[in-house]
Amino acid sequence: MPKELTLPSGKIAIIEKGKGKDLLQAQIKAKTSDEIPYALIAELVEIDGQKLVYEDILELDLEDVIALQGEISGKFQTVQAKEIQTKEEKTEIVTPLTSALTSPTAKA
Repeated sequence: MPKELTLPSGKIAIIEKGKGKDLLQAQIKAKTSDEIPYALIAELVEIDGQKLVYEDILELDLEDVIALQGEISGKFQTVQAKEIQTKEEKTEIVTPLTSALTSPTAKA
């Protein structure tokens, strides 16, 4: 379900939920990993009824970009991994010395 956000500039942004394909497209369009968030905004956001391209996002007011980044990055912070307990396994190292010490015929 899309989300509506009023940007600091007063523009209205509609943010789509997004799918893996949107992230993949953003990764393809970005020149470096630092540019992926901007490209992802371009994939997921429509502003004042218009779909923007990556270069358009770079020309937005800084306050608007920061608001959009916060909204997009917040989507990825809602899921938390749960720790699971694993059964500990003991490893016994057997050497001639430890065999002799644990042998029923060992003398003290």
